[in-house]
Amino acid sequence: MTAPAGYIELERTVDSISVGRRHRGDLGDIDELAASIERDGLLQPITITPDGVLVCGARRLAAIKQLGWRKVNVWVRSGISDRLGHLLAEQDDNVLHKPLTQTEAAALYRELKTLMAEDAARREQATQFSSENQPGADGRAKFAPPSLGPAGRTREKAAAMIPGGASHTTLEKIGYLQKIAEDPAQPASLRTQVVAELARIDAGTPVHPVYEAVRRAVETAREQREADLHRLAADALARAKQAKA
Repeated sequence: MTAPAGYIELERTVDSISVGRRHRGDLGDIDELAASIERDGLLQPITITPDGVLVCGARRLAAIKQLGWRKVNVWVRSGISDRLGHLLAEQDDNVLHKPLTQTEAAALYRELKTLMAEDAARREQATQFSSENQPGADGRAKFAPPSLGPAGRTREKAAAMIPGGASHTTLEKIGYLQKIAEDPAQPASLRTQVVAELARIDAGTPVHPVYEAVRRAVETAREQREADLHRLAADALARAKQAKA
């Protein structure tokens, strides 16, 4: 297969390819893919950066490692110098191959949203402080507006880039559940419950009822913590008064 424009095709040792943090945790059935590659060859090379970091093809890389390949043809893609670029390339790969789970999609959405907002802020700052846009110059006509709008628009655009069609509202709800599951300030029993609910969501359970139930549980836990603190404070005050008597 000929490398697309902007890519270079070359041979690389498999062990020299590094895999950074990716949002897909479950690579699926690698045995079937490995059998296909062994039978038909690698029909589409994996894609890496010039320094050997995997961009696209995590499942293919796992399969060729399983087959014991030492070398593999790769496409080297330049121009991906930041985390946002890697995420966009990873998302392109996800569109064509094994779909993300709901929780994987929410994690990717959350990071895309943050990085896209940061990218928009950098673009806006560059426009404001460009030498061609100084006070007194008609700079507004010379610069396109930032590629992203306010936070709401950023959420919509980030969600639209996630394969599967979930709305940004749904992804925000899953993100809330993930935050609760990771929050050490929450009761351990609640965190365990939320982890189980996230697994159910990946299996097809509707998001909104789980979200509402967890919100109520979080509020109940907060009220209980406050009641416990008031009780402890009252007990401490009573002991202090007894000590003075």
